Amino acid sequence: MSRCRFAFALALPLSLPAVAQSNLSTPDVVVTASRFVQPRRDPAVGVTVITAEEIRASGALTLPEVLSRQAGFTVRDSSGSPNRQIDLRGFGITGDQNTLILVNGQRISENETTPADLASISLATVERVEILRSSGAVLYGSGATGGTVNIITRGPQPGERQGRVAATAGSYGTLGLSAGASLAGERLGMSVSASALASDNYRVNNDLRQNNLSGELTWFGDRGPVALRFASGSQDLRLPGARTEAQLQTDRRGASTPNDYLSLDNTRVGVAAVQDLGLLEAALDLGHRERRSRSFQFGDFNDVNGRVTSVSPRVRVPFALGPASSQLVAGVDWDEWQFDNRIASFGYFGTATQRNLAGYVQDTLELPSGTTASLGVRQQRVATSLAEQSLGQQDAAQVRTVNAWEAALRQALGEQWSAYGKAGRSFRIAVVDEIRGFGFVPPALLEPQISVDREIGLLWSHGGHRMRVAAFRSNLDHEIMFVPFAPPFGANVNLPPTRREGVELEGGVQLSPVLGIGGTYTFTNAQFRSGSVGGVDVAGNHIPLVPRHRASATLTWRPAEAWQASAVLTYVGTQVYDNDQANTFGRRMPAYTLLDLNAAWSGGPWTLRAALLNATGEKYYSYAIATGTTYSAYPAALPTLLVTAEYRFGR
Repeated sequence: MSRCRFAFALALPLSLPAVAQSNLSTPDVVVTASRFVQPRRDPAVGVTVITAEEIRASGALTLPEVLSRQAGFTVRDSSGSPNRQIDLRGFGITGDQNTLILVNGQRISENETTPADLASISLATVERVEILRSSGAVLYGSGATGGTVNIITRGPQPGERQGRVAATAGSYGTLGLSAGASLAGERLGMSVSASALASDNYRVNNDLRQNNLSGELTWFGDRGPVALRFASGSQDLRLPGARTEAQLQTDRRGASTPNDYLSLDNTRVGVAAVQDLGLLEAALDLGHRERRSRSFQFGDFNDVNGRVTSVSPRVRVPFALGPASSQLVAGVDWDEWQFDNRIASFGYFGTATQRNLAGYVQDTLELPSGTTASLGVRQQRVATSLAEQSLGQQDAAQVRTVNAWEAALRQALGEQWSAYGKAGRSFRIAVVDEIRGFGFVPPALLEPQISVDREIGLLWSHGGHRMRVAAFRSNLDHEIMFVPFAPPFGANVNLPPTRREGVELEGGVQLSPVLGIGGTYTFTNAQFRSGSVGGVDVAGNHIPLVPRHRASATLTWRPAEAWQASAVLTYVGTQVYDNDQANTFGRRMPAYTLLDLNAAWSGGPWTLRAALLNATGEKYYSYAIATGTTYSAYPAALPTLLVTAEYRFGR
């Protein structure tokens, strides 16, 4: 299966700065980890910010690729879709449900066992990406145990008049076009971006058609902006299915399911307002999102519809406590998620509703001594109902009240060094696919997953040089996962106690005005602490699909003002096959090493770029599932060449 990283190459802005990819935040950006825009000098403790310039310098072509080069992340193809699974800090097959994905502070992680629709976000529209590792439960709620990824898109700026057009061609019949423009006066601005992609992809029966449209209309008021945002993505994808162990040797490009396909339509509309009221700052987000998909798999049609409406008012109150400054953020989140699913052949029809109501408060205190302390709490009420019709009528309902808290401390150690520590409690509510019985077994009303999280870290920054080293541990109770040997014939269950712990190292050094290097290393240990599942003792076993070792290295070379080249080497270590919680399969998924090469030239309004992905032709897969004595996997693409031309105009 092609990695489909080229699905966004056509939309990538290609003016590359002469800096190494640092993977760490720079001092002049703003962050919204507090759910309010604030200067980078006042960040949330432990936040990482990847700016648009750093993304361009890295040579990355897609959002999953940007994240795959950051410490702690594993990105895998577990279905053949270009929407890759994002897994932060080692949750394996449930990575999507434990890594919260936001766009402009609004949740796009699904209440299903499917990845967030990152394919509908063109990289050209991204202003920055904010990463809060093992954080976000207080501000955003369920599913942030691994961490939170907040993707900030670029809106119009006062007085701006500019545009761009780009075209891409490459391997496997890839052709793409994109365009974007931003026009703004002193009070009113508008930006719009559109892209279209067609590709045969690496695998047989894996044709992809992706169309995206997004925009923002902003009023620049005296007290703050009011923005209307919209985005839509339409995807048609043929599904080649997994290959058996034997087929990987004889015909890795072939299709196991030559008739399967998926169509996906996703739309988002939202209003965001921020008003400076003098003594406090008030903000309000109103959002509505719809996801509609139809697939043909396992010889049957499967129609899924999801709708989410959300309201999030909040305030920020700055005040002084003697020589210290403090900022108190308090807010309410309400959302209603509705779902329906129809599977044709056996007459299945299921509906579900989940309503969330939460209140939270977080205070951040800064002292002249260079000390920053933060404390926050959240209480959330979750009401879930499910109705299924197939062999008979099955209804289920559950109401739970869950709590989260986070405490953090950062201390400056001179001008270049700082140390930090974080502790907290996070939770995850089971998504609808994890509680359904499909008419065969009663719905599984699972208890909320609870995690107690700890992290300590050390930061160093000097000029163009940066480094972060951190150690983390999360102890989980009632973790939610599918276990194939759980009665009656495999089930989603609350696991016995589990743990995630590890070390992360990342940094970047500018060796000279023309040469820079960057790199990451992550060690992750994901294990059952104790207990048994379905009568099988799993104490001490490794959680499937979590590589213990992962590393990347980036070399950036800029021999002249107009030229830049980069090489990215990525290593992913061995891991337990999916479905092997018992650790009895006897083999591990093989480690793999990838080399990606990029070169770009900029002259006037033009930028030309070439990218060679998997340059060494590594035969690998990022996902595989064990069955009996063998396994099936989704093979990734061999060398892929892409060429992009972009023209920018205006100011």
